Amino acid sequence: RQLFLMDTVSDRRFTAAVAEMLVQSTEFDLFLLPALPREKWSNGHVRGLMARGGVTVELSWKEGELHEATFRVEKLDVSKRLYYHGAVATATFRSGLSYTFNKELKCINSVPYR
Repeated sequence: RQLFLMDTVSDRRFTAAVAEMLVQSTEFDLFLLPALPREKWSNGHVRGLMARGGVTVELSWKEGELHEATFRVEKLDVSKRLYYHGAVATATFRSGLSYTFNKELKCINSVPYR
């Protein structure tokens, strides 16, 4: 029984570490793909990462570079600064909408998601 508990804790820590490699969040900031191992994970997609402030994040990347980032919030409107490879953008996410950004952090789409 002890061994299982330790394995579960280790699994959670590993999962949290991988999530932090993909999105780091503070109260006001979201850093996208800050520690992506580009040589190992050159292409990929992740959905359902929860960032501080109740922001759900979905990312896709190709050839080691951000392709698209999609954000949504459930309850309250949230403002965040987005960071990726020197680009910075400020975005306000409204409840009930899904926002998609490109690698230059330009919003390319916003649609209702419910």
